[in-house]
Amino acid sequence: MGYSFYEIYITALRAFSGMGFPHGADEDAAYIISWLELNNLHGINKLTNSIALLDNQYNGISNIKETDEKIDLNHKSILMKGPSIIDYFESLLLNQDKVVFTLNNCPDPFLLLPLLYKASSRILFSQLIYYSENKIYIHQVMKNKTLIGKKNKKKYLKENQAEIILSNKKNISLIKNVEKQITDQSIQKKLALALKPNRKDWNKVSEIANRTFVPKSEESRNRGAGGGDDND
Repeated sequence: MGYSFYEIYITALRAFSGMGFPHGADEDAAYIISWLELNNLHGINKLTNSIALLDNQYNGISNIKETDEKIDLNHKSILMKGPSIIDYFESLLLNQDKVVFTLNNCPDPFLLLPLLYKASSRILFSQLIYYSENKIYIHQVMKNKTLIGKKNKKKYLKENQAEIILSNKKNISLIKNVEKQITDQSIQKKLALALKPNRKDWNKVSEIANRTFVPKSEESRNRGAGGGDDND
């Protein structure tokens, strides 16, 4: 069975709400997951694999000082910390052309990609490099194009470490060996298609999303649940 992008987003949104994400933060996290699922990057699977890090453990505070170039996430998920970090460093581009920073103890750096895409309407160029499973991955995002590949270079990052560049300049070399390319056109085409997340993963996310339903009981009715008429 397939689902629309909207169904994926709403179910993810409810799941994050069910895990204790506050309003606004649940929307950011649901956007990340649904964008990945839309682009065949297994967003729902990544969400189910992150439940242990997320469920009733929300902490979106990022205490960043103006001079910080390295940020310790203390193994907290990008789904909680990512939006505020990108917003902060994007704000620095108002007074400089380029920002470079490193995230340490970052368990899921790949989840930054949708946030960089979302910011690409304002940032000319961004780059994400991280080391995972003995490989260095590199992603580059421009206004109408997202490139995904691997970096054939000696390792200089540690496991769970990511380097991010935000720039308003064009003079950064692009990936030579592109494994996947995402464009605005490819996204528009996918929006018209049914998305088919892994059934086991989808059932798990749906189960958590169902926490947001108000149980049918006399107590829930007294609190205002239901329409209140004789057919409710």
